[in-house]
Amino acid sequence: MQRTQLGVAADDFGLGPKQGLQAAARLGYAVVQLDATRGQIEPSSLSKSGERHLLRFVNGLGLDLATLGGHMGASGFTDPATLDQRINKTRQLLELAARLRVPVVTSSLGALPDDPDDRRRRSAIEAIEHLGEHADKTGTLLALQTAEDAPDALRSFLDGLACPMVRVCYDPGGLLIHGHDPVAGVEALADHIVASHLRDATAGTRAAAGREVRMGGGQLHLPDYLDAMDELQYAGPHIVRRTDATDPAADIAAAKTCLDDLLRQHDPDARR
Repeated sequence: MQRTQLGVAADDFGLGPKQGLQAAARLGYAVVQLDATRGQIEPSSLSKSGERHLLRFVNGLGLDLATLGGHMGASGFTDPATLDQRINKTRQLLELAARLRVPVVTSSLGALPDDPDDRRRRSAIEAIEHLGEHADKTGTLLALQTAEDAPDALRSFLDGLACPMVRVCYDPGGLLIHGHDPVAGVEALADHIVASHLRDATAGTRAAAGREVRMGGGQLHLPDYLDAMDELQYAGPHIVRRTDATDPAADIAAAKTCLDDLLRQHDPDARR
């Protein structure tokens, strides 16, 4: 197994950015993701001096900023009514990431209709082609999170666009929730994967979606998932997510313990 960095989405602690970063450092996470779509880290709220202060604060805690979160809602870029607003906001996030020297902005595509003439699919194509060009200018990768769409369908969509700066944030829990095989899907997306959102879930069916659960309490087989990523020589961090919990801090701490133990079994020298 590759030497792996474990990270966490600091906002998932539910404490605010500063307190979330401090909590991540106390637990021994190496890298962090910050949500930049609202609040103190949102581009229009963060001044140039604020950007410098943020980097000093993060680095002073012994952390590195690995990704900025740019989730735009469940419909992602498939809603024509909100497309311009979401494109503009994502452009700002890519520019902010470039200034902060954060290599990846994660976002959500939205469920893709199969019909090539469907307005929602055309909206997604328009948005991602535009953002792919902007990502190329800023030098920042835009990583679309896996969820509703089957991995092979997402791969086909991205290959059809030919936007090299648009890649994938692999979320095995999100795939499970929507009834997809999270381990088999790794190979389907292969070299498109530049970020990993690590969460567990119960598996969904055609009748009902699954749900996110505490790490180890769902149907994600972590050793198989990490082995599959290692087979692809994935070198990025695994960002622990906990978006639906009554006590997220306790669950995030338990996830760290679980993953540390697993990594030690594979590689005693793995970074924790």
